[in-house]
Amino acid sequence: RRQLPNVLSESDQTKLSFANEDVLKFYKELPFNIFGDIQEHQKNIKSGVSLNNHSVLTNILTKKMKVLEVGCGVGWLSAQIADRFQATVTSIDFNQVAIDTAQKAADSLGLNVRYEVADLFKFEPKDKFDICVSLGVLHHTNNCIAAIQRCVENYVKSGGYFYVGLYHLYGRRPFLQHFEKLAAGGASEGDLLKEYSRLSNVKTDNTHLYSWFRDQVLHPHETQHTLQEITEVCANLGAKLVSTSINQFKEFKSESELFEQELAYEAVSLQRISEGKYFPGFFTALYRKN
Repeated sequence: RRQLPNVLSESDQTKLSFANEDVLKFYKELPFNIFGDIQEHQKNIKSGVSLNNHSVLTNILTKKMKVLEVGCGVGWLSAQIADRFQATVTSIDFNQVAIDTAQKAADSLGLNVRYEVADLFKFEPKDKFDICVSLGVLHHTNNCIAAIQRCVENYVKSGGYFYVGLYHLYGRRPFLQHFEKLAAGGASEGDLLKEYSRLSNVKTDNTHLYSWFRDQVLHPHETQHTLQEITEVCANLGAKLVSTSINQFKEFKSESELFEQELAYEAVSLQRISEGKYFPGFFTALYRKN
């Protein structure tokens, strides 16, 4: 195996934070996935729309589980887990604006979610969790690998799960290049928003659409990764790959066959964009800790 990048010792972990201040400022201006009014937010929590996109989670969640979401934003997923499974849910995010929105919505629906403003690199819970979830977050830190290490080592108990979603190294590239080319050709922010709306084809309120557009197109910092890279890091931390979106969460004979499949992600992304379809280049993976 190739050398694992940027894995920290325990002493280093206690000293460092890789939270990105530009990212924090960006999301304070407008949190991701936020609606224009609280009623619409409540409606979408009750719909289960976020959780329904992650059946790999619903297959393992139970009422007795303790769940942590790292980088919860405005808290949809955590609220839906609490609503559907009555699990014990803790959610952290470094953005006070997002946490306030999340807590207000959960409280209005009588949902038992503990939202907390915290830096994921400094958060120290009293007990570890059955499941740690972090979707679309860790690639916005200054050290994604250190963030993964923190989650697996500090937040997941033995026999527990880590479910992570990240931008894909190959699959993300065509999407970014598409918008970079438009901007280089003189497209305004309004033009870029119109193109994003065309590709995504999501009918929603203007605030929600704009929050997605900013997150996907205007974001100040992100990194991209491969399933192979993350699986090697997790294996080194004692967590084994269980399932992944790379093969639509089907059973697999070997990890190497999945690593071969992900090489085609760039071609898939190029094809989707050429067809006028939304493909942000995102993948998820579920790991179980020894």
